[in-house]
Amino acid sequence: MSRQAAGRQIGSASTGRHGQIKVLYRGVLGKRDCAVAGQYDQAGVSRDRHRQATRQAALARGPGTPWTVAFDRNEVGAGWRTSIEGRADLNARLQRPMVPPTARTRDLDSTSAWTNARSTGSRTGMVERLLCARGWPLAVVLAAQAALSLRLVWSTTAFIDEGEYLTVGHLELAHFLHHAAVPDFATYLSGSPVVYPPLAAVADNIGGLAGARLLSLAFMLLTTVLLHGVTRRLMSSRLAAFFAAGLFAWLGVTQFLGAFATYDAMALAFLALATWLGVRAVEASSFQYTLIFVSCVAIVVADATKYAAVLFNPVVIAVIALRVWQVHGRRIGLAAAGGMAMAAGVLVTGMYHLAGPSYAQGISATTLSRTGGTDSIGSVLDFSAKATGIIAALAVLGAVVCAHRRRNGPGVALAWVLAAAEFLAPAEQARIHTLTSVFKHVGYGAWFACPIAGYLLAETSIMLSRLGRSIRRHPEFGAAVGSDRVARAGWALAMSAAVLLLAGSVGVKVADEQYGDWAPSGTMIADLARVLVPGGYYLVEDPSVVTYYLRREIPFPHVADTWSFAYTDPRTGRMLVNQPAYADAIRRGYFAAIVLNFGDTYTLDRALVHDIVGDHDYRLMDVIPYRTSYGPSEFKIWVRVPHRIGPRRVPKVHTRT
Repeated sequence: MSRQAAGRQIGSASTGRHGQIKVLYRGVLGKRDCAVAGQYDQAGVSRDRHRQATRQAALARGPGTPWTVAFDRNEVGAGWRTSIEGRADLNARLQRPMVPPTARTRDLDSTSAWTNARSTGSRTGMVERLLCARGWPLAVVLAAQAALSLRLVWSTTAFIDEGEYLTVGHLELAHFLHHAAVPDFATYLSGSPVVYPPLAAVADNIGGLAGARLLSLAFMLLTTVLLHGVTRRLMSSRLAAFFAAGLFAWLGVTQFLGAFATYDAMALAFLALATWLGVRAVEASSFQYTLIFVSCVAIVVADATKYAAVLFNPVVIAVIALRVWQVHGRRIGLAAAGGMAMAAGVLVTGMYHLAGPSYAQGISATTLSRTGGTDSIGSVLDFSAKATGIIAALAVLGAVVCAHRRRNGPGVALAWVLAAAEFLAPAEQARIHTLTSVFKHVGYGAWFACPIAGYLLAETSIMLSRLGRSIRRHPEFGAAVGSDRVARAGWALAMSAAVLLLAGSVGVKVADEQYGDWAPSGTMIADLARVLVPGGYYLVEDPSVVTYYLRREIPFPHVADTWSFAYTDPRTGRMLVNQPAYADAIRRGYFAAIVLNFGDTYTLDRALVHDIVGDHDYRLMDVIPYRTSYGPSEFKIWVRVPHRIGPRRVPKVHTRT
């Protein structure tokens, strides 16, 4: 009887209790033949792992050697026994001790050291089993992430970007609910004004600035949960998923975005959701096409939330396509890549044309044709390395280890795609020579790099198991190092934990350096609120903070900034722009108050001070010093006090420290 015929005769399938399906495949080990006894259930490990196991290259040729592997709801290696219902003659053979894991089964579960530790009664084995448990390890990671971000939420006043998006959100809500007129925000925002801003404004109405920041924290916690799920499926290892989630959750960028009321957290969450849906569709027994389509919709939502998220669309599609290739073969993998690219492209293109010329102008100005800066490439790369350099190094090393251990095309390609994603944002920022937003953007790539970085930390135990075999072969080396168990398990766990803790401590420092590194506006807002004039107009260097905190007192069009300004002289009727416009408006007493802080428009600020000092209707009300990483600076507030209406009581000039 031929091998193929024997395989068909022995192969059987039956449905047992609790929906379990038990299947036996047996053959003689050769170059392409293998024998696998697999067990899985419809609510646990999916069929694709079983298919993947049967496709692996066999062990070294041996006459008639059977090979069995047991699958259950836990990881591969949770039990190395199985049974075949109705085949008592085979059960005795299948209950024999299994052959130790090889490169073939490591492709299913990269953490075979977890299995080795399970068979030992050591404390290290107990710790590893706990880390591979369901539920609570991820809960610990999420609790630590929430605590690290919560310490920042109430620590400082709104940043100018937070003030801008929350102001836009409140105005858009007023437009939706009361048909109030709104400016054309789409022409200059780097994300759709009708996606994240209204949602953040609702959170702001409920809990103030802290409520909007807590919304970002919720998105970042969801992002970590999705990362854990994606890693567990791609690497077939709960231990790798734990390390990946821990690395990302304690990253400085993650802590920052979890306490920052901008659309970055929402955009990253939808990119993560798109990836998870696509990877989950590969293992789903039904609704695969629905999940893939919803994944494409999530990509479009992420792009609409923040236009720069489109940089990572190819990464999402490549990850899903390579996973399909691993499970179902190259032809279906390539078809999945083409289908997702076409679906996402049609959706993005359709939304772009339906949005209108205002959105086209905003997308072009902020993303496609963004004006370059003056920062050097070296400064951009150095800043990126400080933010996520640890993740980048671990990801590259993880891809190298994966290429050495797995040796299958789609698996290796997937590892390198995940690692390369970390370098996309720094490369783009270096191309346009700007440090603006680079700290937030590198967090997107870090999310994709963390699965392969977590794989490296989990795989350390396997690599060190080779050291244990070397100790057994060379006793004199073992006497110097210690027992092979300690070398194999204890050192591996200690090294991985040390790397995770190191990344977390660096992340805390990075987050503290970046968060709150802007001018505190609380005193300035309080002083300005005391001198407001009904119907008055105001000149503020960073107006978004004022329009957010004083939105109920000052209409949005009544606040001008120092970036651009147009003014019509009331006597001549001549339209003036920028510097002449500011000078004429000050001379005519157009502004009820002027607030400068000598930041990005420092040169113009000095010219404005000259115009203000030359006009006797303005009095210096307050000087509020502050310090950031760029050095010391100060707010200066001038109030208009016309002579023709008599003296007006103005607070004395004073300086706060």
